[in-house]
Amino acid sequence: GEWMRSPAAETCVPERGIDVKPFMRLLLVQALRPDRLESAMTSFVCDQLGVESIAPPPLSLSRVCEEASCTSPALFIVTPGSDPSQELEEHALKARGNGRYHQLAMGQGQAEEAMRLLVDCARDGDWLCLKNLHLVVAWLPTLEKEIYVLKPHADFRLFLTSEAHAKFPSSLLEGCLKITYEAPPGLKRNVSRTYETWSQQYIADGSPLRAKLLFLLAWFHAV
Repeated sequence: GEWMRSPAAETCVPERGIDVKPFMRLLLVQALRPDRLESAMTSFVCDQLGVESIAPPPLSLSRVCEEASCTSPALFIVTPGSDPSQELEEHALKARGNGRYHQLAMGQGQAEEAMRLLVDCARDGDWLCLKNLHLVVAWLPTLEKEIYVLKPHADFRLFLTSEAHAKFPSSLLEGCLKITYEAPPGLKRNVSRTYETWSQQYIADGSPLRAKLLFLLAWFHAV
């Protein structure tokens, strides 16, 4: 009765004095409360593995920037609709200051501008993000050659984004630090991702009204 109406039935499976094993509890939820099966399966896996969550760890751009180098680009392999460039831009503003981050969405007719930015940023130690390389795979060998002959400033960082593509040059792929980047499923995960880009001090500073505005901003980006 009460268990059948519980909004979190997977957490309170009735045992009636019997030692019901975790897998049997999972089967009970599947049979009687299939609406809670996904949550029950997640809890079961976490219990068996001894972890708090099976969600992938949040992307740490600080760590990415440390592991990449002036001669080793960071390649974000993205899914359709996902784009790390906004997070990159915000991180670059904090790490490098105004005017030290540049980005260009690749497409027809952008090769010359991309090369100019690459040479200038490598010389000045700025950060550069070239987006959507899957749209210009025929040009990528030219980009790879230019990267190879660069003599960049130590602070230079090159970020690349691309959807998976069968004709992406394997040699360029091997020379990059590779990061998979997917839009997190669900509203809660999207809100959490935005909050993970802010420090605890940044969230706590200011008035309650500011905290509410930050939440609304995270919500806006999540939907």
